[in-house]
Amino acid sequence: MSRRTAWTVGSVAAALVLAGAVLWVWQASSEHPSPDDPVSTAASASPTASRDPQELAQQRLDDALEECTSEEIVGGAVPEGCGIRIPWGTEFADVDGIRFRIERMPVLELTDDGFVADGGVLVATVTGTGQDGAARTETYRTESWSVRGDATITGDRVDLDIW
Repeated sequence: MSRRTAWTVGSVAAALVLAGAVLWVWQASSEHPSPDDPVSTAASASPTASRDPQELAQQRLDDALEECTSEEIVGGAVPEGCGIRIPWGTEFADVDGIRFRIERMPVLELTDDGFVADGGVLVATVTGTGQDGAARTETYRTESWSVRGDATITGDRVDLDIW
């Protein structure tokens, strides 16, 4: 065997060993869930199949209330079906905008007639023109934010109609 052939064979062998080492490190560092791992089996299961209607309804309500309060409201009309009442009429002649902050979501309880959710904490900051004609900003806070409505449960699906 000539010196050139020996170097070629040695180089190919070294390249194969290096490629095998890189492949082994890559495989060892990748996350492969074990069938015995409870986290991985839960993640592969249908997320709605294991949840009860109460949890599904609460998540549905949370999503709806987040949507109600996510954007600044222009003018004095609060969103319908969100359980929001703001007594701004005694302090404001005109409302320019309302911003909301949820500090605690109302806790939902399914009933025979639908659902009741209460115990929420909502903060609303209202800006506009006061009764005296001057610019005004007030913050209103309720620690008894509640909503009611109808709940329809069909299999693993929950639909809410908030009044």
